[in-house]
Amino acid sequence: MKAAKDLHAALLKAIGDLGIKRIARGDRVLIKPNLVQPRSPGSGEITNVTVIEAVARYCLDAGAGRVVIGEGPTYYQSESRLRDCFTETGVAEMARRLGIEWVLFDEHRYRTFKGIPGVTPREFRVTEFAFECDQFINVPVLKTHFITTITLSMKNLKGCLKREDKPRFHDGDLNRAVVELNRIIRPTLNVIDCTHRKMKGENDARGKRTGQRFDCGLMIVGKDIVATDSVGCALMGMDPEQIPMIRLGAAAGLGESNLARIEILGENLKALQFRVKLPREQMRKSFPSLEILGAEKACSGCLIPVLSSLSALEERGIRPGRPLTICLGPDGAVPDSGRRLRIGDCARAGDGGESTGVGGCPPRREEILNRLLHWGEKGTERTKRKPR
Repeated sequence: MKAAKDLHAALLKAIGDLGIKRIARGDRVLIKPNLVQPRSPGSGEITNVTVIEAVARYCLDAGAGRVVIGEGPTYYQSESRLRDCFTETGVAEMARRLGIEWVLFDEHRYRTFKGIPGVTPREFRVTEFAFECDQFINVPVLKTHFITTITLSMKNLKGCLKREDKPRFHDGDLNRAVVELNRIIRPTLNVIDCTHRKMKGENDARGKRTGQRFDCGLMIVGKDIVATDSVGCALMGMDPEQIPMIRLGAAAGLGESNLARIEILGENLKALQFRVKLPREQMRKSFPSLEILGAEKACSGCLIPVLSSLSALEERGIRPGRPLTICLGPDGAVPDSGRRLRIGDCARAGDGGESTGVGGCPPRREEILNRLLHWGEKGTERTKRKPR
């Protein structure tokens, strides 16, 4: 782990300190960042293009024969905007400048996997790029997640799935499904991007960090995927052994989760630690009269636009007072009374689509936001004095 303005030099030092086997001349390298949606490089939502470039330069300097930057963005992202996750983030331009490739996994071949009952979908597909490379460099971004608490190196591999298979990973225990995926895909190096400028302070309803800003050249570099994520958790003020995905990954033999047994080189972890307020905590604070049912079984196609819409309400300063229950997923329980809003085709299927709700697979964020704005405008407590 190393903080430095020169990310390339920092990466080289970290790799040297760790004694990791360097890329051999002629190696085929896959760089897998988190480009879940077309956001700005410093948003903290995607891997910063400067970190991806530092990794790419390391590969080229080592004499790699082929360097590919590959990603399969979120299922929630419309098909027409998948390539925007490379072009609008600056990744496509950076790749052109360095003379390397960028690929949208969805446009290429996948390998089919079956026979992991009760954990993953009965059948799912993983990009062939994950198996055709000599070196797989996993480059996630440091952030939290509504369902899995954190989304770091282990969960970043979910981007290797075929687009249509991603929401089906939510049908069971998402943490266990991700661990099984990590048994199949084994990165040779993990580099967590911690360079975004919103690392101190709290999270908004979507989990996006807010508060004090400071420039940071920090990366967490490690070969052990569980240990790397464990250090990322500790940086955010969390006990890694309390995070189900990390605990399950360690139990599956994928790596070490006990910080006492992880050697941390470079910067002083305790000096850099901060505490994030997790999405559920922040949502309870911002919207105390709101309840979300079925989130654990809902796919990201429904969950992301709901959280994004709530974040938009928060940014507008809308604090509704009326109770509301949002129902998600195929098994989301629906209360007998009270105001409720079903989101997505799965949630609406239970009653034939007759209740108040927003249909679609995935549902449109704009329609969800309009419904929530109506709820907010009706319920917001006004602080202005009434004229006498």
